[in-house]
Amino acid sequence: MNTVLTRVLSPVMKSLRLLSVTFDTHIAPWEIRQFRGAVAHKVGLEHEWFHNHNNESGGFHYRYPLIQYKVDTQGREMRPMMLCVDGCVEEARHFFGMPDWSLSIGERESPLRIFRLSVREHSLTMAVSSITYRIHKWQPLNPDNFREWQSMRRLSDRYAFLERLLTSHLLAFAQGVGWQIPDRFEARITDMIKEEWITFKGIKVLAFNLEFECPLQLPDYIGLGKGSSIGWGVVRRLEDNRHKMRPG
Repeated sequence: MNTVLTRVLSPVMKSLRLLSVTFDTHIAPWEIRQFRGAVAHKVGLEHEWFHNHNNESGGFHYRYPLIQYKVDTQGREMRPMMLCVDGCVEEARHFFGMPDWSLSIGERESPLRIFRLSVREHSLTMAVSSITYRIHKWQPLNPDNFREWQSMRRLSDRYAFLERLLTSHLLAFAQGVGWQIPDRFEARITDMIKEEWITFKGIKVLAFNLEFECPLQLPDYIGLGKGSSIGWGVVRRLEDNRHKMRPG
């Protein structure tokens, strides 16, 4: 059976463990779901954190995903990346302890080697002032709130609506990793870079690339919103030198 990770909310500050591993093979963004499926089958479907399906009910676990799969982009090279958060750093042993890491991604067999590995601890705290982040292909709208968002005529109302959803997604992340944010806060959109229609689970959905600010010290690469386990809604702190940011 899969290990049950108990969450105890920690006040004020929480030290969050993060393991990110980029593999030295090519992948296209639309193959990330296949990459996740290949890893999950490799370690065994009984380890539910790798795929977030509920083996007993046949449905899904409605929880923040602590193992996430992403694209690490550098120039024109795109490589698969696995991010393990907090308690699931230990879960990673089910994959990395195997003698053979080769995966069947789509129609090809991919022998995996580590290209980049990072193990770090991040202090989740409230900052004195707001920090600016960029989020890539964030999916905040379900059918109900999409209709509500679409009915709004004023751009300011739409922005305020998205800001409330973004704040709720940040709270869901904090709850998922066991951090009790000590004070009320708000997320503010500072730049709407792009709105785009994408295909998610065979359905056209609206996604947003935008910049926002909030007083939370967030780690790079975490995902927010729908599809956060497979590379959607990737958050990165925005540096002053923007060309250093690599879109996920």
